[in-house]
Parts: sequence; C-alpha cells; structure tokens
Amino acid sequence: MYDLRDFFAVLDGIAPIKYSYALIEKGDYDNSGVIVAQNSEVKRVLFSLDLSVGAVKQAKKIKCDTIVTHHPAIYHPLKTLDGENAALLSAVNGGLNVISMHLNLDVAKGGVDESLAAGLGGENAEILDRLEDGAGYGRKFYLGKSVAEIKKTIKNVLRTDRTLFYGDKGKSVGYAASFCGGGAGYAEDMLIKGKLDGVDAVITSDVPHHIIKRFYEAGKSLFVVTHYAAENYGFGKFYERVKNEVSEKIEISYYEDKKLM
Repeated sequence: MYDLRDFFAVLDGIAPIKYSYALIEKGDYDNSGVIVAQNSEVKRVLFSLDLSVGAVKQAKKIKCDTIVTHHPAIYHPLKTLDGENAALLSAVNGGLNVISMHLNLDVAKGGVDESLAAGLGGENAEILDRLEDGAGYGRKFYLGKSVAEIKKTIKNVLRTDRTLFYGDKGKSVGYAASFCGGGAGYAEDMLIKGKLDGVDAVITSDVPHHIIKRFYEAGKSLFVVTHYAAENYGFGKFYERVKNEVSEKIEISYYEDKKLM
C-alpha cells in the first residue's frame, strides 16, 4: 500500500511534473498531476491512456481506488458537468483517484516520445527540441529501411493497421524523425527551422492537410498513425516501469482500448 502522495512521487520520479510546468512557461498548455484526490491510500491501480467510460468501468470492476492516465482527465476548465463528462463523473462517483501524466511523460527520458522512436528502431535518437539532458520532444534517428519495412515495423510494434503514407513508396528512408501524439505542428515547426534537414520521413499523428502539403513539397515522406497507437506503446512502457517498482505493495493493471488502435 502507498499513500497517494508517495505513489505520485513514484510517477514523478520517472516523469517529473516539473517538465510540464517548464513547457507551460514556454507557451504549451497542460494539466498534469493529481486531478481527483479521494483516497489517501493506494492499493489497486489501473493505467489507461484515456479516462474513458470503459476504463472507469474496468477500474470499478476490479475494485481499483486509482486510475493513472496519459491524457489529462480534465484538460480545459470545466463550466458544466454533464453527459460529455460521463467518465469523469463516473470516476468521481466511484470514489476513484485520478492522476494524469501528460506532457511531462511525453518528453521525459524513456517517456512516450522516446519510446516511440526506440520502438521504430531509433535507439540513442537525437532530441530535436531539448528541454534538458535526456528530456525533450521529437527524435531524429537513422533507419535505413524501405517504406514497406517501416510500415511492417509500425504494424508489429504499435499494433495498428491504420497507417497512412504520403511520399515516394519506392524511396528508402535513411534518417527519420518521430513526434508522439498530435505532434504534427511541432514537426512543421522543426521543418521551418531547418531541424529536419537530412530527415527523409516523419512519423506522427493528427496531421492536417496543410502540413501534409508542406512536407510533400519539401520532399519528405510522412507516416501517419493513430494518436492512440502513437502513444499507447510508450504509455505501456511507463506502466511496466511503475509496475516493477510498486508491485510488491499494490496491484496494478492496464486497460487498452483496441478499437482506437
């Protein structure tokens, strides 16, 4: 058993909340940390990328007292609590603690962004937008693979068939860059700043048309995966690290929404 504060300290030791605050100071928006605190004792925890109705239902089914999410359970300030907040209402009514580890986990060493790059074959990748040593967003790494080989890796590692590709299918990819989650805007910014010089392809999600067009005209390929698949892999790695640290004191499990992969 852990006290809620002590359990959060374990999470913070892996993905320091200070990174979220630092990114907010740079102009990003986030709401990470303890979102709902109702139990001082943490005995059984469920990890889920989202605070979804399904995740809360599962947490109640296995009698959890705490849910840890990646995406903030409350992102923007709430003006009303109604059916659109069904998962949050259910969690509160069920007496659950809710902790969200978002931008801090994206950029942390071994976090969601670094895990995505490593999973695609980018060990020891270069951080494109460095926050501090080992932490930052966007990874550049060498692949030396064909488009077909990269798509196969994405399918096997991220476990998704929903990958879009824009570019020359016959051209191999030397250097690639990955941006977890909705990182298309960051990728565009890196392109404009010249930080993607020498990069043949970018792997990210949530890419609007104008960015696809910009990359195409710059002669760079895009692999577009689902937001869920782009982050579920790294969040799963986070779960495994936490589980290894706390499993002697609390029960910990993982909820995965395969329909969003």
